[in-house]
Amino acid sequence: MLDRGQRYGDGFFDTMLMLNGNPVWSQAHWERMVNSAKKIDVSWPNLDSISSNGDPYAIWLQEIQEKWDKAGRPTVARARTVVWRLGDGDYFPTTSECGSLVHVDPFEPHANKEFSLGPSKIVQCPPMTPWFKSLSAMPYILAAKYARDRGWDDALLMDSHGKFIESSRSNLFYWVNGCCYTPSINSGCLPGIAAQYLIQFLASMGHTVQFASATDEILRNATGIWLTNSLRGIIGVHQWDHQKMPVDPQATLLTAANAGILGGSELT
Repeated sequence: MLDRGQRYGDGFFDTMLMLNGNPVWSQAHWERMVNSAKKIDVSWPNLDSISSNGDPYAIWLQEIQEKWDKAGRPTVARARTVVWRLGDGDYFPTTSECGSLVHVDPFEPHANKEFSLGPSKIVQCPPMTPWFKSLSAMPYILAAKYARDRGWDDALLMDSHGKFIESSRSNLFYWVNGCCYTPSINSGCLPGIAAQYLIQFLASMGHTVQFASATDEILRNATGIWLTNSLRGIIGVHQWDHQKMPVDPQATLLTAANAGILGGSELT
């Protein structure tokens, strides 16, 4: 409880979907963590502890595979990697050495039911380091609690201008007049890996995603609202703030995009 990850959030984490023991988008998750380690100057992966012939990426995947075996080989699983800086130093770190933990547990995707989403009053400030999944998740915890207290499945966070940018656990996409939009990472949302995939998938289908934050009026008049998450895939929203959404004219695209994830589509 006294390590720097607990005291200062001095570290990062990543969660990755596993299907039948196969990690989904493992290279993209690995690269995001390596970049995060460079940004906060921690020695992960610890190359000094790996033989000259060892491949850090392969060793990480092997550890995940071993943890999946110990978890009973669940069909759908979540692999979580946490990295934190060791040492003391208060706000002045004394070392780049780090601790790390890999954990794999069974995961149940969102049930096939109508998904409700609503607006929270939680503000998420732009991140100091894009692509960085901080150990400090308080804004998302508060937004998730806000949703639960109102009977929603999830809630959106706002930027400092009062526009909606992401949910407590997903990136936001919405459709207006046949065009797809998603907030820019400069607004404060995390550039999720599933969001990257969806942008690439829609481009392959002839749809260019444009970057724009959303307002309540925009979402009430949208023809579709989607949430993307590496674990849950792409979820279509059925209710926005207790208002039933119209039949999504892009529903077949959503289904095809999720089929691509299950089929092992890679990011480019």
